[in-house]
Amino acid sequence: MKVSVLVPVYNGELHLAECLDSILAQNFRDLEILIADDGSSDDSPGIIQSYAARDARIRWWRNSPNLGMVRNFDACIREARGEYIKFVLQDDKLFSASAIQRMAEALDNHSSAVLVGSRQHITGAKTKPLIFSKKSRMYNGKEMVVACLEQNSNLIGQPTLTMFRKSAYKQPLDSRFIGHLDFALWFQLLEHGDFFYLTDALGTWRVHEDQQTAKFEKNGASNHEHLLFVEAYYARPWLQEMATDRMLFAQIYYLRKHYGADADHLTTAMMSQLSPRRYAWQWLKHKISHPMQKLARKFHRE
Repeated sequence: MKVSVLVPVYNGELHLAECLDSILAQNFRDLEILIADDGSSDDSPGIIQSYAARDARIRWWRNSPNLGMVRNFDACIREARGEYIKFVLQDDKLFSASAIQRMAEALDNHSSAVLVGSRQHITGAKTKPLIFSKKSRMYNGKEMVVACLEQNSNLIGQPTLTMFRKSAYKQPLDSRFIGHLDFALWFQLLEHGDFFYLTDALGTWRVHEDQQTAKFEKNGASNHEHLLFVEAYYARPWLQEMATDRMLFAQIYYLRKHYGADADHLTTAMMSQLSPRRYAWQWLKHKISHPMQKLARKFHRE
């Protein structure tokens, strides 16, 4: 089995059929489709059952009790038999019939790559998606981690826009990181290999108020998640060694602004790597560039 397509589901009836249709339309045939329903109270199980009756490649189950989003993701990966893992989330869909083939070929042709991503596309959001690069190419994995922390931004994209090697998934996801689930998965993978980027938009990530991450953030449950996440990763010796002035400043500035004294232990450790003079220089560059970036985004939206 080359590819395992994973669809974790929880109350996803609104867009689930469109999601599954986009998977079944793929021209790549050497795949299995695993669907894990996490105790949905809507008609998701009925929709899944009707699709499973149509295509023998679909294997599905219903978690009891409910595992929660992070543990359901992990359960899907554990059940996968494919060499490559391809998530397609319940609200999303693949655009191109060759999306899975294109990503699998990228991993086949680049042995150092553990993760492949495609151009970001968002449905239902007012802001324009990030265009990471105008050229398909390879990026060093650990340098990508540093770049994400420099910008406090998910440069890789959402799970539906990616594919990765199962062999690079070394340990279960940390259930504390719900809002940072994407970051946690990408960072784990990129510690062990490189990132290959494809310039075409092969799928879309749908944004709406009822999606699981939006409800999580609305309930305020993620108050200290970024602090805990950065603390966990900054403890890695390789990240401390590779940390740039820009990365250190971005995290110190953000942590102080959002967590105050709760982040003192972490910002103090980071400041020991970044002298006051170098911090002041980064602060000055931030104050100059930030208004320009906001203006550029305004014109880009218009």
